[in-house]
Amino acid sequence: MLDLRAAKGLRVLVMGDDIVDEYKHVNVIGKAVKENALSSIARNTERFRGGVVAAAEHTKAFCDRVQVSHREWAMLNSRIVDSVYLRKLFVVHERIPGTPTPPVNIADYDLVIVFDFGHGFMDQRLIEKVCKEAKYLAVNAQTNATNYGFNLITKYPRADLVVVDALEARLATQVQDCSISMNMRMLKFDRVIVTMGVDGALGYKDEKFYEAPAVADRVRDTMGCGDAFLAVCAPFAAVGFGMQDLLRIGNAAAAVKADIVGHRRSVKLEEVEAMLG
Repeated sequence: MLDLRAAKGLRVLVMGDDIVDEYKHVNVIGKAVKENALSSIARNTERFRGGVVAAAEHTKAFCDRVQVSHREWAMLNSRIVDSVYLRKLFVVHERIPGTPTPPVNIADYDLVIVFDFGHGFMDQRLIEKVCKEAKYLAVNAQTNATNYGFNLITKYPRADLVVVDALEARLATQVQDCSISMNMRMLKFDRVIVTMGVDGALGYKDEKFYEAPAVADRVRDTMGCGDAFLAVCAPFAAVGFGMQDLLRIGNAAAAVKADIVGHRRSVKLEEVEAMLG
């Protein structure tokens, strides 16, 4: 059985963009009579700390010392959500004031996890600094609607663990019509994991490939599942777990997150243990 307490003693720095995720729940009535728009009745609104803050909360379940670093403003992602089926109907992005975190010394930490959502916190200067000073560096550079094609993992000249999805891997290599395993080879990082949703995850290490199936038995909300994967598996990569175990742990964390609406709460160690069996 995997020891999910093996990373408790790590000093972890989680860096990236601060995000506030807002769910405006509505009941959809139908198409408006005189407009090409959906008509709906407002229900309730939920606001969650998302982005790097939500990711760090997952890591805290497995590591006792976790510090967060982000800038002085946040990206508000406001989603209109069908309250019955939790389907997102529309999204609006807006910068809002936030609270900056205190300065940190990157070299003081055993592990640095970067969640680069492409909103500007991880600029070239900071990327160079973290790549130079981090003892163990785990990174995701996310592709989303605000940065499509411009926020690539190849911005990082060094990373000990890279976790991206299949689209992010293909965009980074600029090769669309080959196998995803070929894309992973082309990325030229020491350890690469590609998450594939219902198809599980594929890992690459030392010219070998590893596979693990998805394990979610209920999916309520997919937002943040990839972040949970990296947030939970990165500490175990830093303490030397093998690729097959990292895939299993990451998939289990993502499965737990898939059953959580928004960021109502974070992934717990005991839940991942139960998912792993």
